[in-house]
Amino acid sequence: MAAGVAVAGLAVAAFLPKVPEARQSAFIGVALAAATGVVALVLKRRAVRKDLKAALKAVGVVFGLRAVGVVVGLLWAVESGLSPVAFVAGFFGTYFALQWIEVSYVMAASRDAAGGDE
Repeated sequence: MAAGVAVAGLAVAAFLPKVPEARQSAFIGVALAAATGVVALVLKRRAVRKDLKAALKAVGVVFGLRAVGVVVGLLWAVESGLSPVAFVAGFFGTYFALQWIEVSYVMAASRDAAGGDE
């Protein structure tokens, strides 16, 4: 599902912006969100196998990684003369969909670990 979200985000970034600079900026936002999403899923997968403390640590690490990614991406877009609005739209449009997938994964894994319907 995460790969499908990334592909859909790239498709929207390719066809929605009219200006090439906005298109490039949106592509970078989508790619950065997809990359951090992959890291998030890997870290959360490992954490769910351990305990609640590890899961909370993974959430904190991923949040920090994404925050740094947004700041670096925005600075780069501004310095390169690209559209910061398109970057933000690409990043957060993809991020929100990926966040839903991550939360669903953690909830399903915790249900399985608890033994069913809890």
